[in-house]
Amino acid sequence: MAQLTNYRKFLRSGYTLKELGFNFFRLMVWSRLMSALKHSFAERGRGVVIDSAACVQGSRFITIGDGTWVQRYAWLTVPLVELPDPPSGPTLRIGRRVQIGPRTTLSAAQEVVVEDDVLFAMNVYVADHIHAFEDVTRPVKDQGLPHPGRIRIGRGAWIGANVVIVANGIDLEIGEGAVVGANSVVTKSIPAHCVAAGQPARVVKQYDAATRSWTRG
Repeated sequence: MAQLTNYRKFLRSGYTLKELGFNFFRLMVWSRLMSALKHSFAERGRGVVIDSAACVQGSRFITIGDGTWVQRYAWLTVPLVELPDPPSGPTLRIGRRVQIGPRTTLSAAQEVVVEDDVLFAMNVYVADHIHAFEDVTRPVKDQGLPHPGRIRIGRGAWIGANVVIVANGIDLEIGEGAVVGANSVVTKSIPAHCVAAGQPARVVKQYDAATRSWTRG
Protein backbone atom coordinates (compact mmCIF):
# COMPACT_ATOMS: atom_id res chain seq x y z
CA MET A 1 0.00 0.00 0.00
CA ALA A 2 1.32 3.42 -0.92
CA GLN A 3 2.31 5.82 1.84
CA LEU A 4 0.36 9.06 1.92
CA THR A 5 3.40 11.01 0.74
CA ASN A 6 4.17 8.71 -2.22
CA TYR A 7 2.54 11.06 -4.72
CA ARG A 8 4.19 9.58 -7.81
CA LYS A 9 2.74 6.16 -7.07
CA PHE A 10 -0.74 7.66 -6.68
CA LEU A 11 -0.39 9.46 -10.02
CA ARG A 12 0.79 6.29 -11.77
CA SER A 13 -2.24 4.50 -10.30
CA GLY A 14 -4.59 6.93 -12.02
CA TYR A 15 -5.31 9.61 -9.44
CA THR A 16 -5.59 13.14 -10.83
CA LEU A 17 -3.60 16.16 -9.72
CA LYS A 18 -6.83 17.74 -8.48
CA GLU A 19 -7.59 14.74 -6.27
CA LEU A 20 -4.07 14.66 -4.88
CA GLY A 21 -4.02 18.41 -4.30
CA PHE A 22 -7.30 18.40 -2.40
CA ASN A 23 -6.35 15.36 -0.32
CA PHE A 24 -2.93 16.84 0.43
CA PHE A 25 -4.51 20.00 1.82
CA ARG A 26 -7.20 18.13 3.78
CA LEU A 27 -4.87 15.54 5.34
CA MET A 28 -1.41 17.08 5.45
CA VAL A 29 -2.35 20.69 6.21
CA TRP A 30 -5.84 21.11 7.62
CA SER A 31 -6.09 17.82 9.54
CA ARG A 32 -2.61 18.19 11.02
CA LEU A 33 -3.39 21.72 12.14
CA MET A 34 -6.67 20.65 13.75
CA SER A 35 -5.05 17.69 15.48
CA ALA A 36 -2.23 19.85 16.85
CA LEU A 37 -4.82 22.19 18.35
CA LYS A 38 -7.14 19.49 19.75
CA HIS A 39 -4.99 16.55 20.86
CA SER A 40 -2.34 16.13 23.58
CA PHE A 41 -1.15 12.55 23.10
CA ALA A 42 1.03 10.83 25.68
CA GLU A 43 3.33 10.08 22.73
CA ARG A 44 2.92 11.04 19.10
CA GLY A 45 5.28 9.81 16.39
CA ARG A 46 6.43 11.54 13.24
CA GLY A 47 4.23 11.71 10.18
CA VAL A 48 1.02 10.82 11.99
CA VAL A 49 -2.12 11.85 10.07
CA ILE A 50 -5.44 12.08 11.91
CA ASP A 51 -8.28 13.13 9.66
CA SER A 52 -10.04 16.25 10.92
CA ALA A 53 -13.32 14.28 10.86
CA ALA A 54 -11.95 11.65 13.29
CA CYS A 55 -12.81 11.84 16.99
CA VAL A 56 -10.18 11.40 19.72
CA GLN A 57 -11.09 11.43 23.42
CA GLY A 58 -8.69 11.00 26.33
CA SER A 59 -5.67 11.69 24.12
CA ARG A 60 -3.26 12.02 27.07
CA PHE A 61 -3.80 8.29 27.67
CA ILE A 62 -3.09 7.37 24.03
CA THR A 63 0.23 6.75 22.26
CA ILE A 64 0.48 6.64 18.49
CA GLY A 65 3.49 5.65 16.38
CA ASP A 66 5.25 7.03 13.31
CA GLY A 67 3.35 7.11 10.03
CA THR A 68 -0.03 6.01 11.38
CA TRP A 69 -3.12 7.17 9.51
CA VAL A 70 -6.50 7.58 11.24
CA GLN A 71 -9.23 8.00 8.63
CA ARG A 72 -12.57 9.83 8.59
CA TYR A 73 -15.04 9.32 11.44
CA ALA A 74 -12.76 6.90 13.28
CA TRP A 75 -13.04 7.10 17.08
CA LEU A 76 -10.09 6.63 19.42
CA THR A 77 -11.27 6.77 23.02
CA VAL A 78 -10.33 6.10 26.60
CA PRO A 79 -13.75 6.15 28.34
CA LEU A 80 -12.70 8.30 31.29
CA VAL A 81 -16.22 9.19 32.48
CA GLU A 82 -16.98 5.46 32.81
CA LEU A 83 -13.94 4.73 34.98
CA PRO A 84 -13.79 5.13 38.79
CA ASP A 85 -10.37 6.83 38.52
CA PRO A 86 -8.18 8.08 35.66
CA PRO A 87 -5.63 5.52 34.40
CA SER A 88 -2.08 5.69 35.71
CA GLY A 89 -0.72 5.76 32.14
CA PRO A 90 -1.63 5.18 28.51
CA THR A 91 -4.24 2.46 27.93
CA LEU A 92 -4.49 2.72 24.11
CA ARG A 93 -1.16 2.12 22.36
CA ILE A 94 -1.05 2.26 18.57
CA GLY A 95 2.12 1.27 16.74
CA ARG A 96 3.83 2.54 13.60
CA ARG A 97 2.32 2.65 10.12
CA VAL A 98 -1.09 1.49 11.36
CA GLN A 99 -4.03 2.30 9.07
CA ILE A 100 -7.33 2.81 10.88
CA GLY A 101 -10.27 2.75 8.48
CA PRO A 102 -13.31 5.01 8.37
CA ARG A 103 -15.78 4.71 11.27
CA THR A 104 -13.53 2.33 13.19
CA THR A 105 -13.64 2.51 17.00
CA LEU A 106 -10.78 1.66 19.37
CA SER A 107 -11.87 1.93 23.01
CA ALA A 108 -9.47 1.13 25.87
CA ALA A 109 -10.44 1.17 29.53
CA GLN A 110 -7.51 -1.00 30.69
CA GLU A 111 -5.27 -1.90 27.71
CA VAL A 112 -5.56 -2.11 23.95
CA VAL A 113 -2.28 -2.53 22.06
CA VAL A 114 -2.13 -2.34 18.28
CA GLU A 115 1.29 -3.37 16.98
CA ASP A 116 3.03 -2.02 13.86
CA ASP A 117 1.55 -2.26 10.35
CA VAL A 118 -1.94 -3.39 11.35
CA LEU A 119 -4.67 -2.65 8.80
CA PHE A 120 -8.23 -1.95 9.93
CA ALA A 121 -11.02 -1.84 7.36
CA MET A 122 -14.10 0.33 7.90
CA ASN A 123 -16.63 -0.03 10.74
CA VAL A 124 -14.41 -2.14 13.00
CA TYR A 125 -15.21 -2.07 16.74
CA VAL A 126 -12.48 -2.93 19.28
CA ALA A 127 -13.11 -2.63 23.03
CA ASP A 128 -11.49 -4.18 26.09
CA HIS A 129 -14.76 -3.88 28.04
CA ILE A 130 -18.53 -4.15 28.00
CA HIS A 131 -21.15 -2.43 30.13
CA ALA A 132 -22.47 -4.19 33.22
CA PHE A 133 -26.13 -5.16 32.86
CA GLU A 134 -26.95 -7.48 35.76
CA ASP A 135 -28.77 -4.92 37.93
CA VAL A 136 -32.24 -4.83 36.37
CA THR A 137 -33.25 -1.84 38.52
CA ARG A 138 -30.76 0.48 36.81
CA PRO A 139 -30.24 1.52 33.18
CA VAL A 140 -27.34 -0.30 31.55
CA LYS A 141 -25.67 3.02 30.77
CA ASP A 142 -25.35 3.75 34.51
CA GLN A 143 -23.80 0.41 35.53
CA GLY A 144 -20.21 1.08 34.45
CA LEU A 145 -17.48 -1.14 33.01
CA PRO A 146 -16.89 -3.77 35.70
CA HIS A 147 -14.35 -6.18 34.19
CA PRO A 148 -12.16 -4.62 31.47
CA GLY A 149 -9.72 -7.01 29.87
CA ARG A 150 -6.72 -6.59 27.59
CA ILE A 151 -6.43 -6.77 23.81
CA ARG A 152 -3.30 -7.09 21.69
CA ILE A 153 -3.45 -7.07 17.89
CA GLY A 154 -0.22 -8.43 16.45
CA ARG A 155 2.06 -6.89 13.87
CA GLY A 156 0.80 -6.93 10.30
CA ALA A 157 -2.68 -8.26 11.08
CA TRP A 158 -5.64 -7.37 8.87
CA ILE A 159 -9.03 -6.76 10.49
CA GLY A 160 -11.87 -6.87 7.93
CA ALA A 161 -14.92 -4.66 7.61
CA ASN A 162 -17.57 -4.69 10.38
CA VAL A 163 -15.50 -6.91 12.70
CA VAL A 164 -16.26 -6.73 16.43
CA ILE A 165 -13.46 -7.56 18.91
CA VAL A 166 -14.42 -7.49 22.60
CA ALA A 167 -12.50 -8.64 25.69
CA ASN A 168 -14.65 -8.90 28.81
CA GLY A 169 -12.39 -9.71 31.76
CA ILE A 170 -9.92 -11.70 29.63
CA ASP A 171 -6.64 -11.23 27.77
CA LEU A 172 -7.39 -11.49 24.06
CA GLU A 173 -4.69 -11.61 21.40
CA ILE A 174 -4.89 -11.61 17.62
CA GLY A 175 -1.61 -13.02 16.42
CA GLU A 176 0.95 -11.55 14.05
CA GLY A 177 -0.17 -11.55 10.43
CA ALA A 178 -3.63 -12.91 11.23
CA VAL A 179 -6.62 -12.07 9.04
CA VAL A 180 -10.08 -11.65 10.57
CA GLY A 181 -12.81 -11.90 7.93
CA ALA A 182 -15.52 -9.30 7.45
CA ASN A 183 -18.52 -9.33 9.83
CA SER A 184 -16.78 -11.61 12.34
CA VAL A 185 -17.17 -11.40 16.13
CA VAL A 186 -13.97 -12.12 18.09
CA THR A 187 -14.30 -12.98 21.79
CA LYS A 188 -11.22 -15.19 22.25
CA SER A 189 -7.63 -15.22 21.00
CA ILE A 190 -6.74 -15.91 17.37
CA PRO A 191 -3.32 -17.47 16.52
CA ALA A 192 -0.70 -15.91 14.28
CA HIS A 193 -0.74 -16.34 10.48
CA CYS A 194 -4.25 -17.69 10.19
CA VAL A 195 -7.59 -16.68 8.72
CA ALA A 196 -10.47 -16.52 11.20
CA ALA A 197 -14.10 -15.84 10.40
CA GLY A 198 -17.58 -16.28 11.79
CA GLN A 199 -19.76 -15.37 14.75
CA PRO A 200 -18.00 -16.26 16.95
CA ALA A 201 -14.81 -16.24 14.92
CA ARG A 202 -12.93 -19.51 14.45
CA VAL A 203 -9.85 -20.45 12.46
CA VAL A 204 -10.76 -21.50 8.91
CA LYS A 205 -7.26 -21.50 7.42
CA GLN A 206 -3.79 -21.75 9.01
CA TYR A 207 -0.30 -21.25 7.61
CA ASP A 208 2.10 -24.16 8.27
CA ALA A 209 5.67 -22.86 8.47
CA ALA A 210 7.12 -26.36 8.13
CA THR A 211 5.48 -27.01 4.75
CA ARG A 212 5.17 -23.34 3.77
CA SER A 213 1.57 -23.88 2.84
CA TRP A 214 -1.95 -23.02 4.01
CA THR A 215 -4.23 -25.70 5.45
CA ARG A 216 -7.90 -25.54 6.32
CA GLY A 217 -8.71 -25.12 10.00
